[in-house]
Amino acid sequence: MKRKINQVIAVLCFLIVALVWYRQGTREGWPWMAVAGIAGIWHLIWSRGRDRKDEKAKFLSYGQDYGPSGTLTELVLLGEDGSRLTAWNIYQKNGIVIGRDAGENQVTVNLNETTYASMIDVEHAVLNYSGNDWYVEDISEKNGVSVQKADGRKYKLSYGKPCKLERGDIIFIAMTRLQII
Repeated sequence: MKRKINQVIAVLCFLIVALVWYRQGTREGWPWMAVAGIAGIWHLIWSRGRDRKDEKAKFLSYGQDYGPSGTLTELVLLGEDGSRLTAWNIYQKNGIVIGRDAGENQVTVNLNETTYASMIDVEHAVLNYSGNDWYVEDISEKNGVSVQKADGRKYKLSYGKPCKLERGDIIFIAMTRLQII
């Protein structure tokens, strides 16, 4: 969202440059055009660098250990080829909401930028920690949630019925794949 706001500000700065050039020409309006142009370029460059810093801080790097062995500690977004795209730390958390951040809600795992985001509800699924185990529950009435166990079996969850997760299980949120590690 911040990136889009910075891009809008940059476009407005460039429109100011064009307007000043049209109204005053380069001879009289050059100081204003220079200031607006530099501000526009700065907003474009600054928004890109800030987004990258935010993404690095938000997600884990591969291979970090957050808990004792046997404890599920990460939720990993998988690419089409099975590659690791992003990961979220789930160690010492009680509940995690998976969905799309639409502004009025607070999701822990935001899948707004994924390929199948249009099929994901604002609040699609919940991960709950209870009795030393993680459970996934479908809270979406539209596109559903499935779980593929480590042995390859795949189960479609019933609305509101939790399913126990184990290391290596893949959660399908619509067509988006999340693996629990």
